[in-house]
Amino acid sequence: MEERDAVIRKILEKLYIEFNPENLSGLTIDQYRDFFFSIFEYINLYKDKYHLTEEDFVEFSKNIHHKYNYDEYKDNCWERVAFFMDELIFRFSTPPPYFFDSNFDDFRNKLKKDFTEGNGL
Repeated sequence: MEERDAVIRKILEKLYIEFNPENLSGLTIDQYRDFFFSIFEYINLYKDKYHLTEEDFVEFSKNIHHKYNYDEYKDNCWERVAFFMDELIFRFSTPPPYFFDSNFDDFRNKLKKDFTEGNGL
């Protein structure tokens, strides 16, 4: 179980770095989309091997929310974090064939349409 706990800490540390509001608030929608998919790819490397659960992803969301005060930033910074975490929890806790049913490119193409100004991003 120590390996699993180490992976959870590693993912959380990466999320702390990547979701720094100083960086996140300035991203364009295209940059945010690329960022979004790169984090998903990173987490997907560990998902099955270490049996990450929906509860793990909910905890990631809570920890990120409490790490930074996103209300101090403009450009829909918290909305971007919330969008990511909602998708993370939903996609990683939904069994196949919905998530990654064939490969990451299919997933990316399915989700690209959700990256619009109207979604609060």
